[in-house]
Formats: sequence, C-alpha cells, structure tokens
Amino acid sequence: MSRPKPIDWLVLAGLVIAWGSAFGALKIAVHEIPPVWNTVARLWIASATLAVICMVQGERLPPLRDPVWRYYGFNGLIGMAAPFFLFAFAAEGLPSAVNAICNGASPIFTAVLAHALLREERLGARRFFGVMMGFAGLVVLVAPRLAQGASVETLALACALTGALMYAVSNVVTRKAPSVPSSVGALIMCVSGSVIASAAAPFIQPLPDKLPHLPAMMAVTGLGVFTTAIAGVGYVFLIKRLGPVFMSMAIYLAPLWATVVGVVLLAERPGWPAYAALALILSGVALATRTPKLT
Repeated sequence: MSRPKPIDWLVLAGLVIAWGSAFGALKIAVHEIPPVWNTVARLWIASATLAVICMVQGERLPPLRDPVWRYYGFNGLIGMAAPFFLFAFAAEGLPSAVNAICNGASPIFTAVLAHALLREERLGARRFFGVMMGFAGLVVLVAPRLAQGASVETLALACALTGALMYAVSNVVTRKAPSVPSSVGALIMCVSGSVIASAAAPFIQPLPDKLPHLPAMMAVTGLGVFTTAIAGVGYVFLIKRLGPVFMSMAIYLAPLWATVVGVVLLAERPGWPAYAALALILSGVALATRTPKLT
C-alpha cells in the first residue's frame, strides 16, 4: 500500500466533517420525515447532484451489462439504502452522538472482514489487539442499555450496529470492484440505492401526508448533497487509492466531530458510557488501522 499524499489527507478531513455532521442532520430530519422516506429523498437528491458532477466532468455511466454495475449496484443496497434507513431509524431513539459512536465501530468490522478477504490487509498482533479494544468499547456502550431490558433504545442500538457492519461489507466490496472514476462509482451506488429504497418504501412506511418544515427539508438536502453525493466521491476515491482500512479512519474520527455537534448544537448529554466507549473504540481503531512507516 502506498503512503498517503496531502490530497488523501484533505479528502479524509472532508469525509470526517461530512459524515460527522450527518448524525445531527438525521436527528433534525427524522422529526418530520420518516426514516425510509428520509432515505429515499436523500438518495435521489444525491443521485441528481452526482449526475450534474458527472455531466460537468464529461463522464458517462457504463452500459448496464458492464460488471461494474454488479459491484456498485450491490453497494447501493448494502452501503447506502439499507444502512441509511437503519441509522435514520436509530436516530429516532438515540442521541446523535451515540448513533455516530455506533457507526465508529465500522472500521473494526472492516479490519476483521479485510483480514479474512483481502490478502494485503492482514491483521497482525497489534491490529488484533486494536480490534479487541474496539469490541470492548461496544460492550461498554451496549451493556448498560441491555441491562435495562428490551426497549426502543436497545432496538435503535441494534439497528445502528447492523448499519455499521453493512458499511464494513461495502468497504471491502468496493475495494474489489473494477476501477471507474470516483464520481461514476458513487453515482451508480446512489442510483441503485434510490431505486431499491423507492421500491421498498411504500411497504415499510406510508408516505407523509404533509410537507416537512424548512429545517427538516434543509437537513435532508444537506444529507443528500454533502454527506452522500460529494462524500461518496471521496469515499470511492480513497478506497481505490489506499484501501478500505485507510478510508475507514474517516469513520472512526467522525464520531468525535458528531459528538461536538450533538453537545454544542443539539444540547445532547450522551453520558459517561458513551464517552468511555468512544475512547476505547477510537484507541482500538487507531491500532487496527495504523500503517507502519515505510523505510
């Protein structure tokens, strides 16, 4: 694996801000837009944004028979439509910071899957210890809520962690996908996810009977344009250049930004288990994803 260049770190920082802000925006949006319709709107807004980006860059989608559609189309389901819905549903029962901390477990899942499936991403002793620290953080986060018995919050936690696992699968699949321009790969994912989410939505939740107010509309628009479309281009760019483990650093740093947004702007108080879990997960992922210096 090559060493990251300044552009890679710049893209990584942009992903941290975009993805970290997404959980606060979700918290605002789901007050008026049900999770599944939030996902549908977010994906179609992202698809329209990416279509404009591709048009400006003179890029075209490959023919439907091209194998690239199988990889990125599958990722439209497991890397966008399904986890977007799961995290939106979780936002109804969890503080945005806790939702983001659950998502911060995705690099731990990514490291385990990459070890199993990618020869160049094997776990050594240091990375294995990091993975164990990350799982310890998840136990600290989940155990107090499980001790209280089944609840809406427990179900929300399960949904968020399932979403994080699906992101990890998507990271590995994208690494194995044929090379395409980053914006094209992101557009295929968004269009595929949009079609799947739109087909499933009426069977999950009824269409809202009134238009949401401006804050919710602005939140879902921001989710589509910035955290899905533009961040999707950066996601594909980093995975194809440096692999899923480096890219996943954006996911483990995003909870830090999300916690600041939740505490400062939404007046959330996640509680000490959340902060302890965040510290363990971040430390574990730092060990699991750190690349030794090249000599």
